[in-house]
Amino acid sequence: MNLWKNFLGKKDKSESTEERSPFMPKIKDHVEILFAKNFTQKGGKFLFVENTDNALDVFNKILLENNWQMEQLACLNPELAEHFNLTPSQTIPKDSAALLLTCEYMVANKGGMLICQHQIHNLTLDKLPEHLIIYADTNQFAPDVSEGMSLLKSKYFGDLPTNITTLNVKDSSKENDFLTQGNSSKNIYLILQE
Repeated sequence: MNLWKNFLGKKDKSESTEERSPFMPKIKDHVEILFAKNFTQKGGKFLFVENTDNALDVFNKILLENNWQMEQLACLNPELAEHFNLTPSQTIPKDSAALLLTCEYMVANKGGMLICQHQIHNLTLDKLPEHLIIYADTNQFAPDVSEGMSLLKSKYFGDLPTNITTLNVKDSSKENDFLTQGNSSKNIYLILQE
């Protein structure tokens, strides 16, 4: 995927080295790049992996970095829990250090994630742990919330899920801002698999 190679700093040898005229209109970032910029500028930790083995390796490094034990993680999705060798749970224990989950769509213009009952059941964002590890793949991008909702309606045609909300990254630059006190922003690790 050339787009990711450019984002990660890998240049394709077949690419032209011609400079762009200053009179040409500025090209808008692709939705993937826009998401990555907005997500990381707010303090989200973006981890791109190429396969399942890399995803497991990165997951274990997240645990190591935070001194978390497997027992301290919650996961409401049985398939996802099995994938990462966790014990699935029906609820999130109060002492959980982090929650492992998926998302429906990654919203580029906000750098957030669209989730619903399929990820968090009937819980509100304030009931989730402060730290989240989200596992997603590269076909889950939406340019904005409106497009994400349209995609969600198409995906679940006739059976729209409930508890639809947007997860936002806790912006460390605004941490001491009294206007952000009490909001439900989270510290988010995103493991994005190609």
